[in-house]
Amino acid sequence: MEWIDTHCHLYSSKFEGDRDEVYARALEADVVRTVLPNVNLATLPMMEDCLQRYEGTLAGIGLHPCEVKGGWRAELRALEHAYGNGQTDRYVAVGEIGLDLYWDKTTFADQRAAFIHQLEWARELRFPMLVHARDAVREVLDIVSQARYDDVPLVLHAFSAPLDQLQAALSLPQVFIGVGGVATFKNGLGEAVIRALDLDRTLLETDAPYLAPVPHRGKRNESAYVPIIGEHVARVRGGDVEEVAGRTTGAARRFLGL
Repeated sequence: MEWIDTHCHLYSSKFEGDRDEVYARALEADVVRTVLPNVNLATLPMMEDCLQRYEGTLAGIGLHPCEVKGGWRAELRALEHAYGNGQTDRYVAVGEIGLDLYWDKTTFADQRAAFIHQLEWARELRFPMLVHARDAVREVLDIVSQARYDDVPLVLHAFSAPLDQLQAALSLPQVFIGVGGVATFKNGLGEAVIRALDLDRTLLETDAPYLAPVPHRGKRNESAYVPIIGEHVARVRGGDVEEVAGRTTGAARRFLGL
């Protein structure tokens, strides 16, 4: 079996001191690809260092909604310039971008403007999007459901919304669902939602170093835990873990254009 971690912040300072070992454990767990989304301009050098060091890594580029602050337009221009002048062909997505109504609703207008700007950028680059939508799934879907965006694939990263929002998301053919450690939490992604997933539009992820799955909850997360998430999905659905691995990895390859 092969797995792909479609969302991992391997460049995080929480991996200082044992990053090589963390990546080696991922390979030992048959996690053959790891996608690293950046969150702002400052994280770009650290992320690109990981791209150079670890052959199986790929990257997204974008401005996280919680990083949309004063001067965000200039930061977006700098990110676009950095991409245009980059020395790597390992970028495969725009992200982590999106909307966050959990931490700070007062910046919503700017978040929305930044999201639409980056949505247009993804459309221009023909890249899929890694979308953060914390407490904002409906707001994201309202934007991406416009006809001009129906050819821009996106994944709703770290999906934790109820069944009706899953159904609304899956009604848009370009939308994929990102399933991570929250799926294993007692009050996380409900079993009805897991059973309703379309595995051919489901991407597994860790969001490492955050949101480690049970039995590692509360500890540092890492890509080697992707199989734990896949096994949980298979168990809830009453299915076969090989099927979950095959279909979600196939979905990730299609989504990322691999």
